[in-house]
Amino acid sequence: MAKIKEVTLDKIPEYIEVSDHKKNMIIVNTQIEFHPLDVSSNMEYMLHVFVYDVHGVNDIPVLFANWDDTKIQRVVSNERKDDFLCRESVLIRADEVKKENVTFKTPMNLKLGNLQDNTSVYSRKFEVFATLIPAINLVSKWSEPFESQLVFTD
Repeated sequence: MAKIKEVTLDKIPEYIEVSDHKKNMIIVNTQIEFHPLDVSSNMEYMLHVFVYDVHGVNDIPVLFANWDDTKIQRVVSNERKDDFLCRESVLIRADEVKKENVTFKTPMNLKLGNLQDNTSVYSRKFEVFATLIPAINLVSKWSEPFESQLVFTD
């Protein structure tokens, strides 16, 4: 199975504009190492890249893998929550890869228009979380919320 070797950014913008109408472009580089069985089996992967504005210690990412419909939720620590900024997904076919190590460049638009009312923005810590989901994998999905009535009987 392939593995993610490194996640980096091409360039980090010196300033990120906060606006309901402005988007800030970054490029995330995800270096992936493919196993020979990936290539010989024509394995397909979905690369999911998530960007967060981290407030202190990182929240713990909990991944609900479901190929192209993967969701991420965060276990919040210290009663504060990291801000989700954007997500991109890229289909990768191992049989199209000619080298063992390949870096995929994912353009992403950060939009910071909806900050908390009590937030003063000077310098922030942003992090990228990348995950690679193989076509043959565990899958997960929540149902839609539903309501029902409880009836207490003897």
